[in-house]
Amino acid sequence: MKRLGTVLHSIDNMLVVRTDKTLETSTLYPNSMVVTKKMKRIGRVKELFGPEKNPYISIKLFNEIKDSEIKKLQKERVYLA
Repeated sequence: MKRLGTVLHSIDNMLVVRTDKTLETSTLYPNSMVVTKKMKRIGRVKELFGPEKNPYISIKLFNEIKDSEIKKLQKERVYLA
């Protein structure tokens, strides 16, 4: 399990995450599984964008993730499975 980054925003069924400075972006692939610290699967990496040294990531959430769970993810760390 690798630390991916911190959740900044949620938009519809997507999360925007600021990557952790320790993350090697060359090892990040679209459709990589994203989990919480409790190992709950929440979605998959969709896109990497922004500055090269500290980019952002969009995560497509699974349909079964409820709105109340999405709100709890704000400012939480998420991880690559």
